[in-house]
Amino acid sequence: MSKLDISIEKLFELGAHFGHRKRFWNPHMEDYIFCEKNNIHIIDLYKTQEKIAELYEAFRNQSSVGNKIMIVGTKRVASSYVTEFGEKTGMPYISHRWLGGMLTNWKTIKVPINKLLEYEENKASGELDSMIKKEAVMLEKEMKKLALNFDGVKDMKGLPDAIFVIDVENEKIAVQEALKMGIPVYGLVDTNSNPKNLTNFIPVNDDSSRTIKFILDLLSQAILEGQDSARQQGLVQKLDGDKGPKVFSLNTSTKKVSVKETKEEVKETKEEVKETKEEVKETKEEVKETKDATHSEADLSKLTKVQLVEFAEKNDLKIKKSAKKSSIVEEILSQLK
Repeated sequence: MSKLDISIEKLFELGAHFGHRKRFWNPHMEDYIFCEKNNIHIIDLYKTQEKIAELYEAFRNQSSVGNKIMIVGTKRVASSYVTEFGEKTGMPYISHRWLGGMLTNWKTIKVPINKLLEYEENKASGELDSMIKKEAVMLEKEMKKLALNFDGVKDMKGLPDAIFVIDVENEKIAVQEALKMGIPVYGLVDTNSNPKNLTNFIPVNDDSSRTIKFILDLLSQAILEGQDSARQQGLVQKLDGDKGPKVFSLNTSTKKVSVKETKEEVKETKEEVKETKEEVKETKEEVKETKDATHSEADLSKLTKVQLVEFAEKNDLKIKKSAKKSSIVEEILSQLK
């Protein structure tokens, strides 16, 4: 089986063509229904085949630039396959229960996730072994409970770039939150669901475990191909921020810096800053003295003879006290210059 050559026979064998009963159908799915048999709608597998190819390309392109695609599937028939998909591709996933606010209130959701990471770190360091047995058991129970809900998203640093939903009708809250946050939504859609607001979707029997596994295996292969393509181009994914993951090039030179050298450089920088401050202080004092001198030169003629004598004594200037005022001014000016 080629990744882009999905045979109709294979889809038929998996039961991908079975829809819901006619009375449960959604009119928005009319174009994807082939016929009706025994009061059950039959999905057009040619369009299913076409949509699988489209999502394959979309997922490969998303992963090739480092984008995160969160997969959501809490149905019993899909839960284990969703977990397998997330672990295989390294993508965030929700396979047990969707908690309200997972996307719209991410900062609050991060609180129990951080607690889970703390518990796991304590367990890895052996801290639980040194605790009282009762307390250790209680922490273990709490950790398992948190892991059940958050294990698939504990490494997610920010909102995903897209979400993929198994059964749009069952994961209605997840779809609503993603649309509210402007996140593209992909999914598996049966004849009873409304695909109107989705970015793209696959019309298929979303209650068949075999069909779900088949499609998830195919899409995980697309993501892995995209990741391989990114590595070949020298692109890797940075840690996610609040605005989603970024991509940077590996083809950059790295330089190791000694901590000791760095400390010495910081010390030298501080000394240079100190010297600069002292120079600035001296410059300010010189400017002040110059201003005072300039002010005195301009106003000498306005001073009385007694004030001129005092000014000369203050500045250690030698003058003849018995001389006339004009002569004293001239003597002071000549000495100031």
